[in-house]
Amino acid sequence: MLMIDILQEKCDLRNRLKLLRSQSDQYHKQYTSFLIQNIVKFIRNSCATKDVIACFWPLDNEADLRPLLHQLIQCNYQVALPKTPIKGNPLSFHLWSPTVTMQEGRYKTMHPNTDIIEPNFILVPLMAFDRCGNRLGYGGGYYDRTLQQFSGVNCAGVGFSYQEVTQVPTERFDFGLPVIITEQEIIYI
Repeated sequence: MLMIDILQEKCDLRNRLKLLRSQSDQYHKQYTSFLIQNIVKFIRNSCATKDVIACFWPLDNEADLRPLLHQLIQCNYQVALPKTPIKGNPLSFHLWSPTVTMQEGRYKTMHPNTDIIEPNFILVPLMAFDRCGNRLGYGGGYYDRTLQQFSGVNCAGVGFSYQEVTQVPTERFDFGLPVIITEQEIIYI
């Protein structure tokens, strides 16, 4: 398949999932707590207490995992949030706590105004995923570069079951995920 075809497929799929996500506010309200339960269950089975868990602050129509951040703190994990750098660079992660000052970053992302910290585990947002561990993000390649930089760090994609597709179009630099966590299940690839 030609590169231009893959890029167009990704763009079309991204647009379709953005529209679907924008129409799923009620679904998110109803099922985010189940998504958070599955994430906590997975982290408790995969991470040591005091590990640094990299999460993400919600963007438009994305699962709002802010209650998860508080739960992780209560379970004695450390929480980090990403700062989006200039395009072409990996994310940096900054220690979060309930009292920390948040700053707006690129693309209306939010990150703590704290020092950089290295995560032990990274939760990865997604637009779409398939059962082979492929994910479609927002198109900037930030998580692909970040996961390559932190190749020894465990990670899991996070999304809702309706974001599953038969096959995500991929390119050679797309980073596959070993686990996808939804509100319905934990999918081991």
